[in-house]
Amino acid sequence: MSTADVMSGSTSADSVPSDSVLACRKLRKFYVQGSEQLTILNDIDLDIASGERISIVGPSGAGKTTLLHMLGGLDVPSQGRVLVRGRDIAAMSDRDRSRLRNRELGFVYQFHHLLNEFSALENAAMPLLIAGDKRAVAFERAGALLDRVGLGHRLKHRPSQLSGGERQRVAIARALVNEPACVLLDEPTGNLDGDNAEAVQALLLELNKELAISLVIVTHDLTLAGRMDRVLNLYDGCLHEAKV
Repeated sequence: MSTADVMSGSTSADSVPSDSVLACRKLRKFYVQGSEQLTILNDIDLDIASGERISIVGPSGAGKTTLLHMLGGLDVPSQGRVLVRGRDIAAMSDRDRSRLRNRELGFVYQFHHLLNEFSALENAAMPLLIAGDKRAVAFERAGALLDRVGLGHRLKHRPSQLSGGERQRVAIARALVNEPACVLLDEPTGNLDGDNAEAVQALLLELNKELAISLVIVTHDLTLAGRMDRVLNLYDGCLHEAKV
């Protein structure tokens, strides 16, 4: 049995635990440059259980963001499979894959990527609107979640009228509004000062506990990493259990 199998709790490279919301099997990413092959990720197996919190740390350039993008279906692996609730996303049509991402996965980035021409309420409601929900329903749910993250008084404000911490809270609300199975976060506090970073960390942990949504966080912040259930270190193309 491989280290990855022990780490994931799986008894074979192909089996997926019944409580897994997101998994990958023998995931590889490489690029061919002339006669050379540059391997970024090498035979990664990973299982993320419902409500579980995982952090991925490692040196810059190790492939952490690449791994996150493949887990979220935003990048295509060179080899291997990514499964969301047991469904292989590579086997889906583009339309079904987009629907699955919208319904089951949320994304938060270091830079919020809010749409400047829309209000906080409209930005947070965007996944629901894309999914075809009625505006009234989408705005009600988004408004309730923005209120939950302390922005109930800022619904009509545009991103340029919000502080960095407020913009990141809008991004978190947007990622959670569909109540996805798992939220993937790439350096969610990397662009914030100490007080705002601490507030966002506390908010993520509180919402994880309250909503039982799994979190996968790529971070250089070892304090944030240490608050997760598991810390995985990515180096030399492989994931290893780490202690922070």
